[in-house]
Amino acid sequence: MSGSNFQMPSIPQWDSRMAESQIQSYLRALKRQLRIYGVFDSEYLAEVESHLLESVEAGTHQGLSVEDSEKLAVERFGPIKVVALGFAKERKNIVQNLLLAVAVIAGLFSAYIDSRPTWDDTGILAFGILIVSGLITLLGYRRPWVIALAVGIWIPLHGIFITHNYGSILALVFAFVGAYGGWLVRLVIQKTLHPA
Repeated sequence: MSGSNFQMPSIPQWDSRMAESQIQSYLRALKRQLRIYGVFDSEYLAEVESHLLESVEAGTHQGLSVEDSEKLAVERFGPIKVVALGFAKERKNIVQNLLLAVAVIAGLFSAYIDSRPTWDDTGILAFGILIVSGLITLLGYRRPWVIALAVGIWIPLHGIFITHNYGSILALVFAFVGAYGGWLVRLVIQKTLHPA
């Protein structure tokens, strides 16, 4: 018998998924779903794992097998898409509030700069309002009109009520153009990355 005809006996290959528990499988799928929504957070995943393991431990103390305890824990925690979507909404609400706060601060700062007697470069300020409004909506703020008002309303308020300068209303125009411009760019990016 030649060495080239010799075949090794077939040995089943070890598959790493064979030892994967339902908890590990659930966490892997949840991690993937959170990444899809763009809100992956390792601390949140660790917290979910902790809750699931506590639930498994409670199930085993009640006399269930480990497999049945894992299955029950996963079922009680909820479907992966629902859990990930809930976390994404919670995270996005925090981000929305943070972006709105940044917009208000940027608007107030712009109004402060514009009110200085030594400031006379309206073009730079208008460009800054346009860019800030656009960046905030590009980063994900859902309602561009709110950002436009949050950034652009302060200069007209000061201009109309304090200095009687009705031309300052143009700050709002730049804020709206920037906010809707950033919003449209974000929509195009989303359509490109996630085509329907």
